[in-house]
Amino acid sequence: MSEQHLHREAPPEVAAPHESATPNVAQGATSGALASLGHPTAVIDDVIAPARWPRRRRVAAVVLLAGLVVLVGATAGWPLSEAPLWTVLTAGTVVISSLALALFVPRSGGGWRPDLGCAPCAVAGLAVAVAAPWLIIETAPQVERAALALVIAGAGLARKLTEPAVCERP
Repeated sequence: MSEQHLHREAPPEVAAPHESATPNVAQGATSGALASLGHPTAVIDDVIAPARWPRRRRVAAVVLLAGLVVLVGATAGWPLSEAPLWTVLTAGTVVISSLALALFVPRSGGGWRPDLGCAPCAVAGLAVAVAAPWLIIETAPQVERAALALVIAGAGLARKLTEPAVCERP
């Protein structure tokens, strides 16, 4: 094989976001890391660098996480050595549920009225985000139920992240 075939050409540079025809393509901090691995330097904003949460929501997520950890610890306990898999699944459930519940905190400038979005959809998201930690507490330390709670919490977070801001008309 000749030396020409051993070396590939580097991908061409992508135009800056303001010069690009695609509005969702931008060069972020990860562009250099991706380029060093041989990937194109363009990254999609929504996937690699989503919009930051307002400070209010980040604080709410941390407070909710601490509250849920204390609640689970006080009611079900944290059997780290006796049930390590249950502990890991429970920790994941608590983290995901706190993130889902923090999405109900309004953005800055929106007052203190909860960000419900579409009311019927919000009720489902809220019920699922609360049901997951409740299931953990009620069925501790059953690993199968903890796995189910993790799936429920993930569904609640996904639901809240993808629900519309307002209900569509039938």
